[in-house]
Amino acid sequence: MATLLSIGEFSRLTHVSVKALRHYHDVGLLAPVEIDRGSGYRFYAAAQAPTAQLIRRFRDMDMPLEQIRSVLAASDTEERDQVIIAHLRSMERELEHTQATVASLRALLEGGRPTASVEVRTFRPTDALVTNDRVVWEDTEEWLRDTLIDLRRRLDNARAVRAGADGALYSEEFFEAHVGPVTAFIPIRAASPASMELAGGHAAVTVHEGGFDELDRVYAELGTFVAERAVGASGPIRENYLVSALDTTDDHALVTEVCWPTLAPAS
Repeated sequence: MATLLSIGEFSRLTHVSVKALRHYHDVGLLAPVEIDRGSGYRFYAAAQAPTAQLIRRFRDMDMPLEQIRSVLAASDTEERDQVIIAHLRSMERELEHTQATVASLRALLEGGRPTASVEVRTFRPTDALVTNDRVVWEDTEEWLRDTLIDLRRRLDNARAVRAGADGALYSEEFFEAHVGPVTAFIPIRAASPASMELAGGHAAVTVHEGGFDELDRVYAELGTFVAERAVGASGPIRENYLVSALDTTDDHALVTEVCWPTLAPAS
């Protein structure tokens, strides 16, 4: 019969805390081989040590408990490896985000970036396939990606001809409350039963090359340009995605045109 270890002994053997072992038991990740009916003490087998250490390593990698459960329950190595690879990719994305944030912070501390080139442009009314929604700030990127995928599908189904880049209109409420109306759109050449007309207007426009982590700095430069000239107008800010996340997996290759509403230029 295998020698049983108390939870304290098993903790020392595996470098997993007693608190963590109790939690892993409670959530069904690692059950003791025996529980004393009278005292409730948990006892483990030495053969369970590799599993406990595997769980600890996955937790050190911030793998969610449900993913760890999938790894432990995997029926074959290929299924197990796919779960692990998916988590590693998630970690890589988090690392890239952290590196971008550090680079952005360093640039701010060191005095920033060159002043963006700004032009004042007039947008004509245009027909477009649109989706309107009330969007929470933290969900914007995911919502925008999924919505533009759906709009592109609608574009193909309607056999409409694209007349410009994908884009979105962000309401004043969205910026001020971090939740509010957002309109995603794809301009088309001719009206259809599924389309609506986007209003025209005037805007100060600049182009941002790179990921969304630096987009706030572009907004600051563009907003300052508008404020200093006292030409700001009410209305949504427009973003045109000249190269979007649907077109490339490289954040550095993204190209976003930001359009801040202004008064009509003096004639």
